[in-house]
Amino acid sequence: MTFKKILIISLFLISLPVGAKESTNRLDYMNMDWWKNYNDEVLINHFQTLYENNHDLRIAALKTKQAEENIRLAGANQLPQLGFDGSVSRVFRGPRTQFGSVVIPKYIQNEIFLPLNASYEIDIWGQNYLNRKSAKKQAEIAKQQERAAYIYITSSFAADYYNLIKMDELERNLLKIIDLQKNIVSMTEKKYNSGLASINEVLDEKQILVNFEKDLNKLKENKKILNDEAVVLLGLNTDKAIELSDYQSISSPQTPETLSTTIIQFRPDLISSEDYVKKSGIDVRVARRDFLPKFILYGNLGFNAYKWNRMFAGETFLANAGIAPRWDIFTGGIKMARYRINKYEYKKAVESYEKTVLTSIQEVNDALAEAKTTKANLIKSDEDYSIEKEKHILAEKQFSIGDSSMLDEMKSEVNLYVAKQRNIAAKIDNVISSISLYNAVGGIDYTKNNL
Repeated sequence: MTFKKILIISLFLISLPVGAKESTNRLDYMNMDWWKNYNDEVLINHFQTLYENNHDLRIAALKTKQAEENIRLAGANQLPQLGFDGSVSRVFRGPRTQFGSVVIPKYIQNEIFLPLNASYEIDIWGQNYLNRKSAKKQAEIAKQQERAAYIYITSSFAADYYNLIKMDELERNLLKIIDLQKNIVSMTEKKYNSGLASINEVLDEKQILVNFEKDLNKLKENKKILNDEAVVLLGLNTDKAIELSDYQSISSPQTPETLSTTIIQFRPDLISSEDYVKKSGIDVRVARRDFLPKFILYGNLGFNAYKWNRMFAGETFLANAGIAPRWDIFTGGIKMARYRINKYEYKKAVESYEKTVLTSIQEVNDALAEAKTTKANLIKSDEDYSIEKEKHILAEKQFSIGDSSMLDEMKSEVNLYVAKQRNIAAKIDNVISSISLYNAVGGIDYTKNNL
């Protein structure tokens, strides 16, 4: 009974995934705590849909699972191999066997061989251990690549989402401008018919109207394209417009004045690049050990009989064990070439890592500069819009006291809406620049003081 328990436990342990770890909570990759800084429940709900449906995220998750299975594959070489390799045959022998003057006549007999074969490579040099370690590093790289996919896709969707809000608001504002401009054209034509305006003034106002209408058409086109892109990211099969928050409710995180260069340590491309350097170094060590001899333990345990009714008799029991040293003396330079290939790959990995460090610093600095610029531009745009409001209030007062015409007051209102267009764009650009900075620093909350 004890032997059976030990056997069952051993088989259970062998069947467990080698090097398997607790599955990653992929929802953490979404970093919902960061996106709550935008105070937008609609965006958060969209992220839940994106997490469930996005095909790129599913592909990235499957790649991670593949890499984790490769750990099990590499770990299998560290375990003994057990198999069954039996044979049942009918042998027809001629009178070829002779002992002196005695000749054994021809005969027919069964040969039944039922063995369990076992083998185990003694990992003296640690080559199999290093292969498994290399597979673990590759799995870590795959996880970072999956995390990078989450950061990129969530950032891309958020940028599309806020651009759609911008276009929606710009469209509403532009429709008001077009209505005003149509009235301006109509009033200018009346002035022309009365001899109070030149034909050039009429044509100028019509040209302004045409340009506004062209802007509206282009805006609708871009809005449709962007909505289609957002729908694909959500993994939905629809041509309907996605739900958007109100423009007035938009908020964004504060932009820091400076960021430490150490913040790049959180970037998934830098982490995976560092892991690849380590993996390449391990592969060089594996290739170097390939020059050394290997030692394989082997053995058979089973029965060899000529009749089925004597299959498990005592005299049919068969067992053997031994050790087989193996050393490739000459392989045509394959091992040396493999070693050099891995060595050059390691050098490439080091160069790639150093380049990634510099590129990461550059991208963070560029994104921070863009965020600070859009913030400064938003402040100036607010000032510009406030000035235009004051000018329009003055225009209304002048019209109310008869110091200017209704046409002048309407042109002032158009200028006010045009300034609002610039202000809308500046506000959303500031939000999107914060998303770009989030993407550049590796998907972490850069507003925290300890960074």
